[in-house]
Amino acid sequence: MNLVKVLIPLFLSVNIHLNAQSRTIIGRVITEELEPLPGLDIETTKNILLGKTDMDGRFKISIPEETDSLFFRYIGMELTDIRLKENCDIVEVVMMYDAIYDFISSRRIDRLRKKRFNHLSNLHSEAVDKGLFESNNICYDRKFVPYKPDLDRISIEIKKFRRTNKKDFKELNIGDIVKIPFGLDTTEKIINTYYSSCESCTEEDYNFIIKGEIINKSRKRLTLEIRVTDMQHYDSLKYRGKTLHVGSAFKYEMKYYDVIID
Repeated sequence: MNLVKVLIPLFLSVNIHLNAQSRTIIGRVITEELEPLPGLDIETTKNILLGKTDMDGRFKISIPEETDSLFFRYIGMELTDIRLKENCDIVEVVMMYDAIYDFISSRRIDRLRKKRFNHLSNLHSEAVDKGLFESNNICYDRKFVPYKPDLDRISIEIKKFRRTNKKDFKELNIGDIVKIPFGLDTTEKIINTYYSSCESCTEEDYNFIIKGEIINKSRKRLTLEIRVTDMQHYDSLKYRGKTLHVGSAFKYEMKYYDVIID
């Protein structure tokens, strides 16, 4: 398991949401490694921005009296949803990293996440001992949200996508013309492959298209070797460290990536 951390080193002042009938909430948000989260978004259930944390992960916001839930959103962290209890005016939160789990089942992913989730109360106490939080009194409820339903749905879509691509690969022949959808970094002129399960997409659904002739096929990873015949608006582009232009060839793996077939 790799834990991915992303911190944005920008100075962001606290944004206060004003309301005629409101109450003030103060607090702090930190990571599992007890590091502050600057510039974190604090929202309502309707995705209304209430405020942001400062460089120390601290915040002070005004929320409508009827508001009893807060969302904490930050790049590289799991979305955190809390439900405020009565008279809860100090909110101190330890957020979980949005970890990457390679090659394990959705059930096991949730078991690992649940173990980390159950450890958050210990981290909260540790933050109090180190002077990062003010109190061990957690005046909000926080439920564990399993990833399994969403991961299972994505897995089904990926399997369906791969079956479709496997069928298309078998029907393609050397000499056929295909169109490859790409993303494009226009600054560096570097193209990146789309991972897509879109069955009925057309050229208009993608940022960039390379047209080419199949010159070889390999069943390993459903690999096509393609000679470029059209690159639209560019004389050359970089793909996987190689410079492509009309007439050059590259390998493309249909097991993972999409192909447009007229």
